[in-house]
Amino acid sequence: MNAASAESSVRDTAARTLMQISDATFAYATQPVLSGISFELRTGEILGVIGPNGSGKSTLLKLMGGILAPDSGSVAFKGKDLGSLKRRALARSVSWIPQEHPMVFPFKVSEIVLMGRHPYLSPWAFEGEEDFRIARQAMELTETLQFAERGFNEISGGEKQRVMIAGAIAQEPELMLLDEPTASLDMKYQMEILDILKKLNHAKRLTLALSIHDLHLASKFCDRVVLLKNGRIVKDASPEEAFQKEILETVYEVKVKIFRDHDDGSVLISPEL
Repeated sequence: MNAASAESSVRDTAARTLMQISDATFAYATQPVLSGISFELRTGEILGVIGPNGSGKSTLLKLMGGILAPDSGSVAFKGKDLGSLKRRALARSVSWIPQEHPMVFPFKVSEIVLMGRHPYLSPWAFEGEEDFRIARQAMELTETLQFAERGFNEISGGEKQRVMIAGAIAQEPELMLLDEPTASLDMKYQMEILDILKKLNHAKRLTLALSIHDLHLASKFCDRVVLLKNGRIVKDASPEEAFQKEILETVYEVKVKIFRDHDDGSVLISPEL
């Protein structure tokens, strides 16, 4: 490779790197949660953050969203330290969807989705025609428009998750972070949520990072997984490479059987009893 080609390759790699986590550590008080976390998230990628309970999945996503700051190391978005970005600018680029959605005030679904436009409004400004158009489009994409005037607390868990995704879409982010988006949902809603996310990824080149417990769904949905145990990365690879018997038994501390779907290469994992 000549010098010009090498320089071009470096530029292309930098352009593809949306977020870079470098030797990040984090602890709650004196309780270490993450240690020495390093990886890159590339534009247009679907990344699964995988691991047993207490492995640091939610904390890692919060570091990536700027909700928490690392005790040491760094988290950079498009080459800039996350801590140096103004909150409004960060909210225009990165959306965060937590696992639970407690709502004290009786907001309507349409109001929740419109909240996604707040990073684009000046203080004390009201939503304009363009904001309503974008919010409506987000509800159409998530099939939540039909209950736009219902109270958020009146709808089902799966419907709430779709509404929160609609609000995140209305932010028009480059990166969407989701903490257990399919948790406590039945199979129908799980597939609906993942189908919406996959379509967004394809149509808008939206980069996604999500924690997920279901390894079968992760293997079907994710381009790459970061497998955590005790706050450290055990494996950073494609699901096919990461979901190996020896690796999973080390991470989950249980004997497993692995069955592979010959059609798409996804895995079904069962504990050995």
